[in-house]
Amino acid sequence: MRRNIYKVCIFPLVLLLFLTYAKAEELDATPAEDQVSSRDTTEGIFRIRPPNGFKRETVDEAGIYKWKKDSGEIYLVRGDLFLDSGDMLFKAIRKSAEKNKDIQEVKTLRLKGGKAILYKEKPPEDPGRLRSWRLVVIADKKIINVDFTAPARDFESFIPAFEEAVKSFKLSLPPS
Repeated sequence: MRRNIYKVCIFPLVLLLFLTYAKAEELDATPAEDQVSSRDTTEGIFRIRPPNGFKRETVDEAGIYKWKKDSGEIYLVRGDLFLDSGDMLFKAIRKSAEKNKDIQEVKTLRLKGGKAILYKEKPPEDPGRLRSWRLVVIADKKIINVDFTAPARDFESFIPAFEEAVKSFKLSLPPS
């Protein structure tokens, strides 16, 4: 069971970080002043509206964003995909999530300009453990991973906020 968690949750994130590290070094980590004060966050390829009460926290790495409210957290990592096509990766992530017994729902989302999958973990037995939803977006040669987490005992109270953030997610890729 723990091995499946690593395959579905940890491996894609580590792969994403590894593939994007070189490119992230080239990007400016400091957003424009109007982006910091706005509730919307627009970083060239995506737009997400953090839910009310979620405050953006500073992260020292380019391409990584974090919003927090109490014990709830939204953590976004973006970068370049160094593959000819993201279809193979998208299918592999979906297949792995569908086979994982710890995932209660796998959903492909309609997203103009790309593909998105949202998978939701089942509540763990230990209410102190983290529970999460993960949104993985592949568009053009970009990949975005958004984690929505909170301790299992608090997670239900964050579901409306997390749903709001998922619904607000849009791609804003420049024309090729």
